Amino acid sequence: MRMPFRLLHHDLISVPLGHRRPGIFWLRLYHGDTGHIAVVSEVPGNPSLSVTNGISQIAYYIETEFQLEAGRLVLYEIWPSGSPTGDQPTIHRVQFGQGPAWQDATRDDIEALIGAALPELPDHAELYQRVLSLGGGVTTEIIRPLFEALPVDQLPPPHNPSRCTHIDRFRQIADQHDTPDAQGRWLEHDLEIGRMFLKTLTPDDLHDCPFHNADWRAIADASVRIIETLGRRDTDEYASAASDVRLRRSDREWLVSLFSDPIFIGGGAYTNGQHRGCALRFSGAKRAAIATDDEILGEECTDWTYRGGG
Repeated sequence: MRMPFRLLHHDLISVPLGHRRPGIFWLRLYHGDTGHIAVVSEVPGNPSLSVTNGISQIAYYIETEFQLEAGRLVLYEIWPSGSPTGDQPTIHRVQFGQGPAWQDATRDDIEALIGAALPELPDHAELYQRVLSLGGGVTTEIIRPLFEALPVDQLPPPHNPSRCTHIDRFRQIADQHDTPDAQGRWLEHDLEIGRMFLKTLTPDDLHDCPFHNADWRAIADASVRIIETLGRRDTDEYASAASDVRLRRSDREWLVSLFSDPIFIGGGAYTNGQHRGCALRFSGAKRAAIATDDEILGEECTDWTYRGGG
């Protein structure tokens, strides 16, 4: 008669993952006369590879940490309800050969194999606190751009206007000039090409480019009024104010974009928005709202909430 499986471990594990932060998972490990069964669940606050992406390292950790006989471990992975996979738990049996392979499974499959009901994980509050005590928890910085009413004549030239109607001309100019040596200076080179490119643009060229077909002077003036009236605010507050400005619809959409998708300048070049920057340069505007730095407001938790089924 086959001996019933015995529960050896029902708790979190912290798995070394090389240069990454250790992965934190919930392990239920069983021993029976046919070997071992491991049920590994993703948990909120896991700061490293997911249970799926780290499954090979997890299997190796379990075999070495619990001194199991190699090749006799049956392993299941579970993504609980509330995790990034959705509202319903997803369960797979993982088989190892030339590489891991995942087969659909159910909780009934696991319980039939071990001959007992799977014990439940703690509720979210307790589970999450235990994960935090092991060094888990995932946060992200809350960052918002800082805007300046920057003089338009201080805007840098484009350095790679890939969506410009006249991009072929930019590339032709670049082809006619030496590329940087092995020491670099690529950005300076491309900015100089941009300056030469700008000098070639005629009124007809500007008319042919859709980025220039807006009242950028009015848009720029409105953007400056918004940041000077509101002071330092979140981008959605600026964008909300921009959506109420009395401009034709297409111009108002460009105005909103200056806050929802800012023109950003750093290190003397655009990191975003060079096509709109080119349009502003030729608009006759004096100043425009341009993002020139970021402000860190703090951190926010980005972990999910455990809702059972782990």
